[in-house]
Amino acid sequence: MSMKKYLRGMLVAGVLGAVATGAAAQDKWPAHSIQLIVPFAAGGDTDFNARVYSQYMADELGVSLPVINATGAGGSIGARQVKNAKPDGYTVLFFHSAMFVNQASGLIDFSFRDFEFGAIVAREAGNLIVVKSDAKWNTLEELVKDSQANPGKINITGNIGATTYLIAKLLNKAGAELNIIDMGGSSERLRAIMGGHIEVSQNPLGQIKPFIEKGDIKALAALTDERLPQFPDVPTTKEAGYDATFQYDYFFLFPKGTPREIVDRFIDAAERVSKNPKYIKDIQEKYYQQPFFLRGEEGLKRMEAMDKVVRAVDLKIEK
Repeated sequence: MSMKKYLRGMLVAGVLGAVATGAAAQDKWPAHSIQLIVPFAAGGDTDFNARVYSQYMADELGVSLPVINATGAGGSIGARQVKNAKPDGYTVLFFHSAMFVNQASGLIDFSFRDFEFGAIVAREAGNLIVVKSDAKWNTLEELVKDSQANPGKINITGNIGATTYLIAKLLNKAGAELNIIDMGGSSERLRAIMGGHIEVSQNPLGQIKPFIEKGDIKALAALTDERLPQFPDVPTTKEAGYDATFQYDYFFLFPKGTPREIVDRFIDAAERVSKNPKYIKDIQEKYYQQPFFLRGEEGLKRMEAMDKVVRAVDLKIEK
């Protein structure tokens, strides 16, 4: 055999061997734990949704799915960590619609299109604009008018590059003159409003409800299309005359190049969890959410639509 034929044969064998090894790795997936990267702090709504999926998906996949909180910069730090991770199916991002705000505000130079899309797996029940119970405002209109009389003197939480930043910008676009202060994720925002470190906050229903019921906090408006059944006397922002409605979705994304077979296997497990009565009970009792699941073209269509909504607002970070 000539050296040329020998080398050609070795090259073909190497390629076939690599293909076989890759296929074998996919067949064995998952062989060990899968990291779920959550780009917000523990104790918030994103963390809760990731952990409840982690709990039930462990039974479906036969391996643990530890939640890793990689916080900072409106979620962009955790997102970048997954974007740069090895595309082997063992690192998965659990994020929400703040990713669109990250890009529109200039925090990141990439989008969900730079990942392998998994599925939209949950939707928040809704957020509320809240103040301490002893605050002088009892309606959103009173707050807005006071901010107009004292521009930049009243502070509102707005995690820079995240959805709360979008809401704060929408309120200002609608006529308010609030000063946006970065207080981090929902757990940090709760501590800020409870500790009197901020005048106005935006917090998820499931998290803030007990504090409203105890009388520590009062709600001025709901950031939802319709009034929340838990607080039927609290008007929506639209009813109050301000177009600042926004509800976000939670989704799974994978590093670009993750084999589709692995992504589909993971999402198949997630879809089974979304129909599990125990999972449904957990999200209803803790955060008053209803099951919500979109995958494939239907999920991507919704992602594109949400991206378009966010891009319509000027979200460039004010320095």
